[in-house]
Amino acid sequence: MEQRREPTMPAGPVGGSAAWTVPQVMMRDDWICRLSDSDVAEIDAAVADSRARGLAITEIERDDFPLDRLTARLGALRAQIRSGLGFGYIKGLPVWRYDRETLLRIYWGLGRHIGDPVTQNRNGHLIAHVIDVGDRAGDNKRLTQSNAELCFHADSCDVVALLCINRAREGGESMIVSAVAVHDEMMRRRPDLLPELYKPVYMDRRGEVPDGKLPWFGMPLFTWHRGQINGYAPIRQYVESLARFPDAPRISNAQMAALDLFYEICEEEEFCLRLQFEPGDIQFLQNHVVFHSRTGFTDWDEAEKKRHLMRLWLSLPDGRLLPDSYAEKWINIERGTRRGGVPTMTPPVIPLDPMARAYG
Repeated sequence: MEQRREPTMPAGPVGGSAAWTVPQVMMRDDWICRLSDSDVAEIDAAVADSRARGLAITEIERDDFPLDRLTARLGALRAQIRSGLGFGYIKGLPVWRYDRETLLRIYWGLGRHIGDPVTQNRNGHLIAHVIDVGDRAGDNKRLTQSNAELCFHADSCDVVALLCINRAREGGESMIVSAVAVHDEMMRRRPDLLPELYKPVYMDRRGEVPDGKLPWFGMPLFTWHRGQINGYAPIRQYVESLARFPDAPRISNAQMAALDLFYEICEEEEFCLRLQFEPGDIQFLQNHVVFHSRTGFTDWDEAEKKRHLMRLWLSLPDGRLLPDSYAEKWINIERGTRRGGVPTMTPPVIPLDPMARAYG
């Protein structure tokens, strides 16, 4: 008996809870966990407990950061991230109260209630500082440690978390979009172009090349696997810098037109959710269904006021099954393991200094 093959893409719009638009999100607040004074007291007690037990930050597991009432609320937030809207926020962490080591300990502990941290760059950073260290355009650097605009994209992990410490003087606005809603809108407007994004989109690895791999790779922007849609959006500059490799595949005119339409829809008012990202906010995004971006920014002159986010990349042990194409970028895609991240031989580390270079 011939085995039925799964279709390469859905026959019609996908829809579902992750296919949200801005008006729909703004009518609800079940994606926000607002911290009360008692919640903060629980967090402070968990920090004190971890210190009393002599645990280094990286030794803290979920059960090593015990919370009381907040545990159930974080569980509900996690469910929203994993199988609801695809994102969630914690608001109201009083970041100004804490020294940097305590803040890293809190962020790690809260993150462990969502997933398992993985390394984010070739230097093995488990918590990365998203801050302008003076990096500018360079072929072997990602753009997160600059003040450059970042178009809508996804990171190489199940969930990305961003904790806001300081905002920029001007700009640096964070935005998110439903990958599913954008996919469905493309299907409605240009069903002839959408299949181009189910083909591999080739891009530059920017110097983070796993053993045995080429300095560039190809990965579909959309995949349809076991009845679920998965999105992986590239930063456009990384597609463009592929041109430095003469043997790398070149993007077709049709695929370029599809990418142009994709980025155009992402920025439309109906789909692009612009939220005021305040100090003490933590944003959690499931990369398979939500893409994120930021505008370019002008920073403060004073070092202590510079725009500063802390980033966690988290693997979900109960995350979705991923198609084989993800292994070209993620290397390990096995569910139930710490998957994704940037493979590196460098021992994992959490840098205290926000100006520690991720790519030097």
